Amino acid sequence: MSKKEYTGHPDARRPKGSPLAWLNLVLLIIIVICCNYIGCREYGRVDLSEYESYSISERTKNVLTSDAIQKRETPIRIIFAFPSSVPGYHRMYVLLEEYKRYANGKIEVECFDPLRQPGRAHEIEDIYKVKFNQELCIVDARENKEAPIDHYDADPEKANQYSRIPGSAFLKYETQPDGKRNVVALMMDEVLCTEIIKAIEGRQRKMYVVANKGGVQLDQNGQLQYETISLIRTITGSLNIKLEPIVLSETDEQEMPDDAEGLIIIAPQFDFEPCQVATLRKFWDRNERKSIFIALDPSLPYFDTKTLKNEEGTQAKAVRGPRLSNLYQFLRENGIQPNGDDRILLKDSQRLVNNISVFFPKSLDCATNFWNNTTQLEGRCRSFSLNNADESIASAKRLNQYPLIMTSMDYYGETNPSRGARIDGDDIDGPLCVAAATTRGSADDPNRLNTLVAVGNLDMLSEEGARKEVRDYLRSIWAWMTERPEYAGKSSNYDLTVKIDLNRHSRSAVEHLTLIIMPLMSLLIAIFIWNTRRH
Repeated sequence: MSKKEYTGHPDARRPKGSPLAWLNLVLLIIIVICCNYIGCREYGRVDLSEYESYSISERTKNVLTSDAIQKRETPIRIIFAFPSSVPGYHRMYVLLEEYKRYANGKIEVECFDPLRQPGRAHEIEDIYKVKFNQELCIVDARENKEAPIDHYDADPEKANQYSRIPGSAFLKYETQPDGKRNVVALMMDEVLCTEIIKAIEGRQRKMYVVANKGGVQLDQNGQLQYETISLIRTITGSLNIKLEPIVLSETDEQEMPDDAEGLIIIAPQFDFEPCQVATLRKFWDRNERKSIFIALDPSLPYFDTKTLKNEEGTQAKAVRGPRLSNLYQFLRENGIQPNGDDRILLKDSQRLVNNISVFFPKSLDCATNFWNNTTQLEGRCRSFSLNNADESIASAKRLNQYPLIMTSMDYYGETNPSRGARIDGDDIDGPLCVAAATTRGSADDPNRLNTLVAVGNLDMLSEEGARKEVRDYLRSIWAWMTERPEYAGKSSNYDLTVKIDLNRHSRSAVEHLTLIIMPLMSLLIAIFIWNTRRH
């Protein structure tokens, strides 16, 4: 027996080289070299904060990557004149860096402290005619950014190519019980994205609000009052849309202004005259991109008693019918049918509810990121049915209906309150549609695709009654209505305070946990300790 065959010999215990081990070592070296090469050439950033506080919103990313910015010849300049002592300065600085990164060189950012750099401050004051007596942010989308802006101020369309944003608009304060004012929200991403849209578009789009049918009134100066539709003003303002009042003639059919891209009807209390409905049809049938937004008041009775007169006008009789029959007829022609005096009730308790769980169904492509998300709607709602009154006419006009907001299966529509709260054959089973849209035309040609949106809830149009998900969803719908779906998307989590929204099932679970389970557990622990000490 040789010494190598003898297992006790040192040469027999020496490890033998394995080709597979050498191959693994070579592969490991190649992987390390590739990772270093990719890491040097590619840049990635991950926001690990709990609420993504250092990331810009989805809506802002869509705006920065849109053709309106990416196809610009000259970049947009953002001058950020803030001292580092301002609350949230570091977070705002990081967000500006994100603007630069997503814009791919189409946005230039300059950050400086006017107190520490007085020379640069005087140069900017000469160009933009400003005084740095407070924090200031300037957005400049002009072609020649070094030219004085005097001649731009004379032209309203060119004046929108730049804006001066006071620093107070970036921060939201609340007064505490002790009198101190604390920062509760950082509004920078929301405000700056809006100003960028205005700067790159220049001319404001116009939509007209019907002011002689109730719901929306005019003040002494002829301006719109926004108490009930404050959210609409916020949404349209963020999309560079200007709202103008219009009074529809009650005797003659009229032409809508040439610059009208849309018509808004909010909570009408009186029916439209036939000539006014003809005005709506004529505007809706234009062979160009036009939009109509209608919000119905669910508290308004669906039926009413009207007095009809004969041709001589001497005799009259009372006829019961829909209160807004002509307007409802216009909606039915386009596939949206209001469901009468339906009350939305819970199936299990059969009681009227004013806090409804809803979701955003799969419908419009501009709201893909909202599909199947749930939220809450405050206030009373009116539901719709989506069906075409005449399929041949709908096919000729290329009408298509889309549900926008739906209730869950837990609700149903009570159509006859006099029968009491019980489900019968005439009631409408859930899920119920509380907001819907209709398009007219071909989707292959977006410039000739007219849009009609109807909602059956008014609280969602106010700042106090709308939740963040509803605000973002409505803004996405308005962006689609005005032919700019690239401006859709969710906004940032600008609130620095944490808010927890609980639906009906979650509240029930919390109540059982705090009122039943926790007291029982405390009782069992007390009994166990008492029994242990007793023995």
